[in-house]
Amino acid sequence: MPDAPSPTLTRVRRVLWLIIVAALLPAAPLLVERMAADGSARRVTVLMDMEAFREHAALLGEDPFELAQAYQSLGLTGFAFYEETPETLAAKGRVALTTGAQAIAAAALQGERLEGIPASATLVRPLVPGAADALVSKAAQPPAEVTIAGASWFVFPGDVADLQPGGADEAEIARYAAAGFDVGYRPRNVPGMRGAGAFLPSEARYLIHEAQEVAGYPGDLEALIAASEGRWTAFIENNPQTGFGALQGRVPIVRLLSFEQAYLNLRLPPSVVVDKYLLAAEERNVGVLYLRPYTEATLGDVRSNTEAMLRLLDAQLTQAGFENAPLPVGEDALEGYAPAGWLRALAGVGIVAGLLLLALAFPGGWGALVAALIAGLGFLAAGVSWDALTLAAALAFPVLGYVTFERSRGAIAYATAVSLVGALLLVAVGSDRNAVLGVEPFRGVAATLLVPPVVYLAWALLQVQGVAAWLRDAWTRSIRLGPALLALAGVAALALVVLRRGNTPLIGASALELELRDLLSEAFARPRFKELLGHPMAMLGLSDGTWPAWLRAPLLAGGVVAQASILNSFAHYHTPLIVSLERTAVALGLGVALGLLAILVARVLVGGVGAWLRRDAA
Repeated sequence: MPDAPSPTLTRVRRVLWLIIVAALLPAAPLLVERMAADGSARRVTVLMDMEAFREHAALLGEDPFELAQAYQSLGLTGFAFYEETPETLAAKGRVALTTGAQAIAAAALQGERLEGIPASATLVRPLVPGAADALVSKAAQPPAEVTIAGASWFVFPGDVADLQPGGADEAEIARYAAAGFDVGYRPRNVPGMRGAGAFLPSEARYLIHEAQEVAGYPGDLEALIAASEGRWTAFIENNPQTGFGALQGRVPIVRLLSFEQAYLNLRLPPSVVVDKYLLAAEERNVGVLYLRPYTEATLGDVRSNTEAMLRLLDAQLTQAGFENAPLPVGEDALEGYAPAGWLRALAGVGIVAGLLLLALAFPGGWGALVAALIAGLGFLAAGVSWDALTLAAALAFPVLGYVTFERSRGAIAYATAVSLVGALLLVAVGSDRNAVLGVEPFRGVAATLLVPPVVYLAWALLQVQGVAAWLRDAWTRSIRLGPALLALAGVAALALVVLRRGNTPLIGASALELELRDLLSEAFARPRFKELLGHPMAMLGLSDGTWPAWLRAPLLAGGVVAQASILNSFAHYHTPLIVSLERTAVALGLGVALGLLAILVARVLVGGVGAWLRRDAA
């Protein structure tokens, strides 16, 4: 067992706790500024994908423009139009399109021979004056021109019929804009493309870059930035686009949520998808809700489902206090959100003090090793930056509460209070405009759920005996099936925590868990399942001081996972602070209730098993 702390060590710990409390003073104005920024986004716009909408209208046999006007009355704000390609221009009768192989074959049938045209080339001839101007201007290299049967054709290398950017359909966009629809535009990118900032429709309020790169990447981004200054540029959730970093801080950015067409058709009935959009607007500062209509009847009639989605979304947005309308460019409160660096530095001193307190909780030189490892992880994940400091907070404070107050009555309350202090310091130090917008996610998020319980288990083991003794016992002790199974269960639970993290986890939620989530979400900010599981585990571990260390330590490690989940929630900077606070409070309340129930069940089971063993022995 570790020796009692010396008076000097006790005084040092008190000083470090005072520093943490004092760090909340510079953190306070930063948190007030952050909450003001959180409350600025109460307007959203609802855009529909035009390509998917055309397919939807074709399935119904409806004229797209007339159907759009019908949906406008249900809350549809606007449409996102894609940049044209040779293929789409040909489908509209604006250009003629063929391949080099087809042109060579057609000439051969006429007894002619075409020279210098690759069979793989894409040939385009404008049928309407100016229809191919954008195709030519934006090509990596000016296309060659050939004359075939007296007509002039542009020759683009390779099969680029559905790739080469060809500008906007100005007439179509103007028609929808005149009918009151908001306009989003989806520019395309190809390697070496020129003129990224040219041929953007004047009506486009939002630029939603297509595919995995922003238009103009990598060589023409300055032209794109110059053309983007008076428009919103969408940051698409779960779809990081290469080159987006160059736009940060230089163009207005808005967060956008969308769902893939197949996922919508197969898995998301109107009520479910509307709940997801509303949650995104309320908890993640999403300003553009990007819709696709239903195009398959798997979940019911495609028109009825699409109408229900639009009607329900508009009603729930209104009920939640949102205005469903175009987003005025330049009215974003986050434009002026720039927390003072000196205040962030002073708040960061509290994080350093927390890390030192954790180090002092370990015997001998182990604390210095743990602190160095946590600091090293921060540096590896984020370099020398605010993010390195906030990662240290997310790794240290979840453990600090339980290693300090494990033997105290109400340890779970003390540990949660320590975690909340760490979370507030994390928010104060880490929040800035890009973080709140979500374009710069928290670095090292996987470590925030894995490292704290491992650090706690290391601390708990060292309270019993040293590393050498543990190694000796592990080498000489016979393996018993029961403890081995419990250890494997603990490892499996820890692995589940890691695999279940993120928006697209390797192991998804069960149907029962999804139903429970929906039920909880109807009443308040949905608590995180890790906390609903971890808090009761901690209460079990704290309920009986006579339990062996090998049983208490894994249970309290589960409690540490719950504390780590608290800081993980606040590390999602795009979630308003008030929502994270509500989520934490709800999870703690439910977790304590479940913990009390678990303690009662455990005592009944232990008593029943003990009575059965006594009868059997008699």
